[in-house]
Amino acid sequence: MKNLVVIFSFFLCFTVVADGHKDSEKTMKDKFMNNPNYLLDFKTCKEVKDGVSGLLSLSDSIWKEIELDPENEEKWLEVSVMADMAANYSTIYDVWCKDMINHRMKMRKMSEKKKGKKEKEDN
Repeated sequence: MKNLVVIFSFFLCFTVVADGHKDSEKTMKDKFMNNPNYLLDFKTCKEVKDGVSGLLSLSDSIWKEIELDPENEEKWLEVSVMADMAANYSTIYDVWCKDMINHRMKMRKMSEKKKGKKEKEDN
């Protein structure tokens, strides 16, 4: 029984000591950038989103030209290319940016809630 108590206390000491290590101090941005899924930053994602919007508005203007002259094959090809490019960039945005932006918005909401609670406690 005495040996069991000694062994148990020996393991207990190691678990207490092992728990005392601090993680390396990294900012959230550093942790995010070292993520293996990291490819695009917030600014680039915004540019991709704006690019998709531009491609869609450009294809809309081409559609209006097609309505005036439906026999123009060059315009059909042009609108097809624009729609394809918009679809490709939309896929890139969905895969690489959407979750990051949703996470960023959730973190902002959480920080606003914390600020609100803190202000209520101060009053």
